[in-house]
Amino acid sequence: MSLKRFTPNEITKLEKNEVFVFGSNIQGEHVGGAAKFALDNFGAENGFGFGLQGRSYAIPTCRRVWSKPNLSKMDRDLEGMYRKTIPFDNVNQIKPFVDAFINDAKQLETSLFFYVTKIGCGIAGFKLNEIAELFRPCLEMDNVILPKEFVEHLLYSVVIDNLIKRGLVGGKDYDDDCVMSFVMDNIQGRKSLDDILDEFESLPSY
Repeated sequence: MSLKRFTPNEITKLEKNEVFVFGSNIQGEHVGGAAKFALDNFGAENGFGFGLQGRSYAIPTCRRVWSKPNLSKMDRDLEGMYRKTIPFDNVNQIKPFVDAFINDAKQLETSLFFYVTKIGCGIAGFKLNEIAELFRPCLEMDNVILPKEFVEHLLYSVVIDNLIKRGLVGGKDYDDDCVMSFVMDNIQGRKSLDDILDEFESLPSY
């Protein structure tokens, strides 16, 4: 398993070979949040809701629709249409776009590094674990960097499975939260998960 550093909480600049991966609406109307930041700083283009644009990569998580404000009967003559952002119906509608991104990143693995932000977890309102699961294949990719929260979710079951195989769950007072904390603190050094757990197991106390 290739273990890597995490996407910084704030990205203000990129190297020439680095790409900012953000959540977009399908129409490519980059009006707020990470999308607006990508538009202003990393070459995202209005009208393009998916794919590589400049030093940014858009992954759709929502759409923009025309809507009417909820006005009283007296004010109905003042009704005016406005644009509203609504999330996709479910995470399965995001998956094909993430799969396409993963395929693109594999094709470009020798030239570009992709910093994935917590797409879909803001305005779109999806649960972090739902979105993180879409990126599970990226744990094996050296050129895709995930948010720390995604990696923690994706590795949790793997770490627990390792503890069970080592006989460290049930037979001893191992705190799996303590183990995960140790793993996440050491994961940025690109050591293998087995090496990290070996080091944890050799500690005199937990």
